[in-house]
Amino acid sequence: MAQIKAFKGIRPRKDLVEQVVAKPFEKFYTEAASVILKRNPISFLHTIEPLIANPFQQGSREEIVFKKAKEFFDEFMEDGVLQSDPTESIYAYRTLNRGQWQQGIWCLTCIDDYLNNSLKKHELTRTEREKDLIEYLDNTGIDANPVLVTYEGNQTIQTILNQVMATTPDFDYHANEQQHQLWHIDSTAQIQTLVSEFQKFKATYIADGHHRAAAAALAGTQRRKNNFKHNGTEEYNFFSTIYFSFDQLHIFEFQRVLKDLNGLTSDAFLAKLSEGFEVIKSDDQKPTQQRIFKLYLDKNWYQLSPKSLDNALTEPVDMLDVSILQEQILHPILGIENPRRDPRISFVGGIIPIEEITNGIDAGENKAAFILYPTSIQELVAVSDAGSVMPPKSTWFEPKMPCGLVVHKV
Repeated sequence: MAQIKAFKGIRPRKDLVEQVVAKPFEKFYTEAASVILKRNPISFLHTIEPLIANPFQQGSREEIVFKKAKEFFDEFMEDGVLQSDPTESIYAYRTLNRGQWQQGIWCLTCIDDYLNNSLKKHELTRTEREKDLIEYLDNTGIDANPVLVTYEGNQTIQTILNQVMATTPDFDYHANEQQHQLWHIDSTAQIQTLVSEFQKFKATYIADGHHRAAAAALAGTQRRKNNFKHNGTEEYNFFSTIYFSFDQLHIFEFQRVLKDLNGLTSDAFLAKLSEGFEVIKSDDQKPTQQRIFKLYLDKNWYQLSPKSLDNALTEPVDMLDVSILQEQILHPILGIENPRRDPRISFVGGIIPIEEITNGIDAGENKAAFILYPTSIQELVAVSDAGSVMPPKSTWFEPKMPCGLVVHKV
């Protein structure tokens, strides 16, 4: 059962939305992020990783960052840069991304869904990353980057979305090569229907944001223990989420780029591959179906398909293309036992043009690359339902949500 909830979202003033809302950065201390922080005094990035310019501030770097982030947030609220909605709402979000519209439902999700595994996971989380996020949440109360969740969807939910999105959006702007639209849903009847319909789903699935969900659940659990008047309605019992139905979520692959061939010549490597795969030259750069791999080597394209698959492979995770590649090629032939740590392999998201990969190989920066077919939503659900963990760099999910468009204050 999915337990969702409306909330009083904190949003940018309409005429400032393009200045305030920030693109998601994997690492905030980058040159691009620093430029934004220096040039844009009202970017939401100031509430996430503010630049610390005062050498006289006392305390650890984390303490100073958290304090400064909260100061920025409070100033944005006081100055009207950010404004709280007067009533609890659920939000409809739509984006035109890479030529296709994607629509989702932005709301809060109860941490119990995460704790009882009705909100299913497919990634392991790192304790140190969870700790960083918990400290940020505890010190600032800012929950601004929603966890991306996918679910089956149904016609009743879609009907409400269609009705809402037929009206004029609250926000409609372009940023980062995407069009973003947002509507608030404050109709009691529509909210009650959405809450009721989500309760019918036996499971929902985290697509992106495992660490954020874990941190919210751990922080909320601790606050429950410390609050003798806990009643389950406190904001710490919920975290920001955006739900995209299976047909609205886009999944891209990660390509595998190799520094070397583990001491093998190109001919010897192709001969090794031919023992377990049909290897033929190809004119195409991308696979058109599962269980097909493309290899770029010595300015030639090859297509690889397994001659046979082990009938003992019954676990959904073992039947993924990324697993087959790892277990039949990367580990036994190239000696890459742990792709997370081996410096001889790197990963390139499927949104990156293939030419960028091949240019690097042609220039001698790398030796070869495997191009994969994207993992399907059905495969992700099967792995999650089995309680398994996806191999590293199996999926790239889109859309990537803007940060600061709708904020949940804990």
